[in-house]
Amino acid sequence: MKTISLALLIIEKECEDYFFGIADLSHVQNSIIEQYSALFDEYPRAISIGITLPLTKDGLMNDNKKVYNFTDRKLNNITEHISNLLEAEGYNAFPFPKSEKTKDNTFISLNLIAANQANLGQIEKNGLLTTPEVGSAVNWGTVLIDAPIKIK
Repeated sequence: MKTISLALLIIEKECEDYFFGIADLSHVQNSIIEQYSALFDEYPRAISIGITLPLTKDGLMNDNKKVYNFTDRKLNNITEHISNLLEAEGYNAFPFPKSEKTKDNTFISLNLIAANQANLGQIEKNGLLTTPEVGSAVNWGTVLIDAPIKIK
């Protein structure tokens, strides 16, 4: 699909070190997916984008909040642009908000579920998604789609 090539160009323009994958969410058994079942009936697939967070020599991020705000802005720009591309081709697309807190104040994120389903990393017991390449030093964004993209 031409849109995927264009999406990758958009991502590469915004960042050098990234993750990209496509997931089918239609068969995922998860309380988050179930909570938003009507949304996933309309958008059964997801494009997952991860931006690798900059690390120091010691493997720690400098100014964590500033780094996340910066990458959040990049992800918002990327997901909005990809959504616009898909909609211009006649598909429906929805850039999913970053995260939400539950009633018991635990952190949940569809972005992590989509990245996991796209085989980009594993969700650990602590709720973080870790990649083989950089561990959990990735900020994730998601575009929910109805486009018939083949998932390998």
